[in-house]
Amino acid sequence: MATQLTEKRLYRSRDDAFVGGVCAGIAEYFDLDPIVVRILAVLLAGLTLGVAGAVYIALWVRLPREPEARTPYDVLPESAESSAFGCVDCAPASLKDDGHPASSLPLVARLAVAAGLMLLFLAVAINVAPLLPGTQWWQFWPLAALMGGLCLIVIPIRTSFEAAWHALGIVLTSVSASILPMTLGIMSWNTVPAALQLLWPIVVLGVTLFAVGIIRHIDALVVAGAFCIVAFCLMALTFCVVPGHLETLWFQSPTGRSFKITVVP
Repeated sequence: MATQLTEKRLYRSRDDAFVGGVCAGIAEYFDLDPIVVRILAVLLAGLTLGVAGAVYIALWVRLPREPEARTPYDVLPESAESSAFGCVDCAPASLKDDGHPASSLPLVARLAVAAGLMLLFLAVAINVAPLLPGTQWWQFWPLAALMGGLCLIVIPIRTSFEAAWHALGIVLTSVSASILPMTLGIMSWNTVPAALQLLWPIVVLGVTLFAVGIIRHIDALVVAGAFCIVAFCLMALTFCVVPGHLETLWFQSPTGRSFKITVVP
């Protein structure tokens, strides 16, 4: 008896796509959790100075969209006339006026996530500050923005500007991680004007791509603009660092041992 084998191919996901569906498609192909693949993609984009982001865009362009499953479906009219009730709106409540589904998280859930992030930030900052003598808990405030950026990357936001929200999370995560050494005094705030003076074309290109992508509803441009900002942050930390007032950093382990870290050679 002959058995028909279906060839397994790599597609861009149609149903679980956040930006372009590449990460979700890879997760489906290798039977992985899409969230894990997305987090790895963001980390690789940072470690490779944006090269992984360019690979993502290339896969977005080259990979075909997953074939749409053709199944019977019910037709729902937009409105219906009734002699007793007049015109009745039949549009589902889950859709917005523009026809896109509402956010998958209700307002109460989003407020709960925000409150949880704030509590998590306070817990981390208050517990880490004593391990670094000379620092105060409030100096770790960029961690709150970093946590918010990670949530924008991972949590689904079902709107017409979904890709922009996720790209904004990438930008927020990279910028807040770059600012943290400045708030701790490891780097001087003069690093910012020094980086802008040298790398301003990358910032202009990133902002332009991001804005044009939103206006034209081209997700690829939005993601490309976000990765330009990531590349700017990485290059600024590599080539434009101005040392801060903190020359040495003491780390005190929970066991009581102290370790000296030389910040400025």
